[in-house]
Amino acid sequence: MVKVHYEGSFDVNKPRDFVYNFLVEPRNVASLIPGVESVEVLDPDNFRVRASLGVGAIKGTVNITAKFAEKKPPESAKVVGRGSGMQSTMDFEMGFKLEETVSSSTKVNWYFDGNVGGLIGSMGARVLDPVAQRIVQDTVQKLKQKLTQ
Repeated sequence: MVKVHYEGSFDVNKPRDFVYNFLVEPRNVASLIPGVESVEVLDPDNFRVRASLGVGAIKGTVNITAKFAEKKPPESAKVVGRGSGMQSTMDFEMGFKLEETVSSSTKVNWYFDGNVGGLIGSMGARVLDPVAQRIVQDTVQKLKQKLTQ
């Protein structure tokens, strides 16, 4: 089992309500994550994601079920989920907290915690971490761009 943790923050020139509403719509965020093929929203709190992924020589599809464990409009939200595929599993929690800043801007504080097991987990953090970091960095960069449009 490999544990991963990423966190960061960034500012966008949009009101907090706008940012919150964007972030709690699974299709908005999932469309920015590399490899995501589909998102199925089951109800306001539950959704499924299908993604193609490659870690080292292992490539394949991951199916993820996730739900909003907490929503505190317009301040924060937390998602928990589980993914499986490629002879591997992943349990995760991710969330954000929004702070109003001067002139209707918003500071987005985010985090991602995951536990990866099975074949990919057996590869260890040295193989998994660079791939996961790239996905997180790409997603955050696209998210900042999307929120500043």
